[in-house]
Amino acid sequence: MTKEQGQFDFNTNWYELWMNQSNQFFETANDKLKDLFGKNKFVNPEDHLQQINEWMEKLKSQWEGNRLTPDQRAFESYWKTMSKMCSDATELMLNQWIKRSREDNPIKTVRELYELWLSSCNEVYQRSLQSKAFQDAYGEFMQSAFKYWKLAAAK
Repeated sequence: MTKEQGQFDFNTNWYELWMNQSNQFFETANDKLKDLFGKNKFVNPEDHLQQINEWMEKLKSQWEGNRLTPDQRAFESYWKTMSKMCSDATELMLNQWIKRSREDNPIKTVRELYELWLSSCNEVYQRSLQSKAFQDAYGEFMQSAFKYWKLAAAK
């Protein structure tokens, strides 16, 4: 599976996906939000929701760029669950950003925004671990992974 084809290798690409997400966070934030963060400049995110939503859609789209091969269909449920978690974390980040602004504790830098995003991702992930949908999707994912490694070991 090649990157050019947009296919995701579930056996090796998780680290690459995380690194790409982190890099894209900073690249897109610096590009799309650079005028929101300046020296001694604190911007109310509610005044720039269109700009912020465009940026957030860019973050969410990372989960849509990879296509599954026919032999990866068992991973589809897990992939959709991870995509929803990314969307939920992005929405939580925005809500927390707005809340902090209202409480006179604004986000001052892209780095602070990144830390808020990581915190939001962690919160959504922890909450999702308890859901039946995640447990079912993860169970299917693990069964497929075990089948793969069993076949690989037999060769």
